Amino acid sequence: MITRCLAGSRTLLLLALSLVALQSPAKIYKWVDKDGNTHYSDKPPKDKRIKAKPQNLDNMNIIQMPRPVKTKALSNSQCQLAIDNFNKSFANHKNAIEKELAQGSIDDMQFAAKLTELESLKKQVTLKNCHKADPKLNTLLHCMAKNPNTQVCS
Repeated sequence: MITRCLAGSRTLLLLALSLVALQSPAKIYKWVDKDGNTHYSDKPPKDKRIKAKPQNLDNMNIIQMPRPVKTKALSNSQCQLAIDNFNKSFANHKNAIEKELAQGSIDDMQFAAKLTELESLKKQVTLKNCHKADPKLNTLLHCMAKNPNTQVCS
């Protein structure tokens, strides 16, 4: 009976400690690197020679940042399909931008910026870039490989 009581109290103690740990505030560290750049992080710098100062969080605005979506690299056939779908839809992309200008929903500067962005994307959507694409382009290529009308991917 005593061991059951002790086992129950140990469980209760562990539960209480867990709740306290969850309520403890996160630490934010501030340090300056060798180039003079100031860094803030929830982890101190890996280089132990750099002195990081814990920050007082009372007057700080802390924002939870979303984690980047990790997608696998596309296979050769998926890359080719994404490129083909984009090239087939390219004229439709361009026409949609021209239509926005004609309807007055964008001005000349926005029109030029969108056309420049579209032309830049056309240069990026290649087999060479497909396998080493940054996460944003990789996500876009995945969408383009699945959708013959790549306008839904923007």
